[in-house]
Amino acid sequence: MDLLKETINREVKKRKSQYERAKDSDATHKKYVRVVDLDNASTPDAEPSTLKPTASTHAAANASAKSPKITDTQCVSDVADKPLQLASSEVVKRLRARGEPTRLFGETDHARHARLRTLELSEEKRDGQQNEFHRVLAQVEEGAMLSDLKRQAQMSDDSDTKRQHKLAALMAFDVSDISPSLLRTDVDRVYSLLYVYFKRLLYEWDDYLGLRGDDERRSADGKMAAATQRQSAEYLRPLFRSLKLRTLQADVLARITEIARHMLDREYMHANDAYLQLSIGNAPWPVGVTQVGIHSRASRETINANKVAHVLNNETQRKWIQSIKRLIRFAQTKYPPTDLAKMAG
Repeated sequence: MDLLKETINREVKKRKSQYERAKDSDATHKKYVRVVDLDNASTPDAEPSTLKPTASTHAAANASAKSPKITDTQCVSDVADKPLQLASSEVVKRLRARGEPTRLFGETDHARHARLRTLELSEEKRDGQQNEFHRVLAQVEEGAMLSDLKRQAQMSDDSDTKRQHKLAALMAFDVSDISPSLLRTDVDRVYSLLYVYFKRLLYEWDDYLGLRGDDERRSADGKMAAATQRQSAEYLRPLFRSLKLRTLQADVLARITEIARHMLDREYMHANDAYLQLSIGNAPWPVGVTQVGIHSRASRETINANKVAHVLNNETQRKWIQSIKRLIRFAQTKYPPTDLAKMAG
C-alpha cells in the first residue's frame, strides 16, 4: 500500500511539474494546456526547431490564410445553436444500448447529441433497412426445421401441448354476448370478452395452420401463411395489453365491438365495413383535420371523433388494426357464411 501511494504521489508531482513547465513556456498564458505542450515539457532536452522559413513555406502559409477554414469551435457553436431533438434521458439510453459512453470529458449536450446522430447514421449505412416480414419468415423456417428434427427424434413438443390447453380454456368461454348494447351497460365485460375472442381466433389460426400436410407447410405459400400468422400475433400484443388494462379509446372500442359482433354473426361484409370505418373513416379529411382555416366552415360539424382515421395515429396502432383485418379473413375461411354474398373480398 505504501509503495502504491509513493508511486501515485510521484506521478502527480511529475504531472504538476510538466504542467507548470508547459504553462511557463506558453507566451499566451491560455487557460488550458495542450497535450503536445505537455509532451514537449516532459522532454526538456528537446529543443525547438530553428529552421528558417523558406519561400515555399511563406506561400503555403499565405494560401492557407486566404482559404476559409471551419474550426471545431465553429462546428460546436453551429450545433449548439440548434435545439435538441431528443431528451437527455433518451440520448443516454440509446448510447448505452450501443455500448458507448454516455458523456465524454468536457462534452456538452449538443455535442453528445451530434455524436449519437453520427453513430446512428453509420449504422444505417452499414446495416440498411431490414424487412420485418423477412425476419419473421426466417423464424418460421427455423421453427419448421426444429419441429422436423423433434419429429424424427420422436421427442414430445411441450409448446404444442400448452397451446392446446390454452385453446381449450379459451373455447370454454361464451363470447356470444359481445354487442354494442352490452358496451353501454357493462364496459368491463366487453373488454374481457373481446380479449378472449381475438385471443381464441389467434390460437385457432395457429392450430389450423398446424393441421396442414408437410408438403403444404414447406411450400412457399405455406411459409408465407405461417409468417403472416406469427407477425399478426406480434402486432396484436399492444391490443391485448390495452384490453387488459382497459385503456382503449371509446370510439375505437365501439368499432372493435361492432367488428366482433359481425364476425360472430358471420356477416363478414359488415365486419369489413366496420373495419374500414375504424381504419380510414369516411370524413372529408380522414387524417383528423378539424380546422383548415381561421374561419368556421359549413361542413365543419360533420368532422367528429368517429370519422377520424385511427390507422394514421401511430405505427403500432396501424399494425394491430391491420392484424384485425387478417383475423376477419381467417374467420371467414374457418367459419364460412351460408350466403357467399356475406363474405368480404
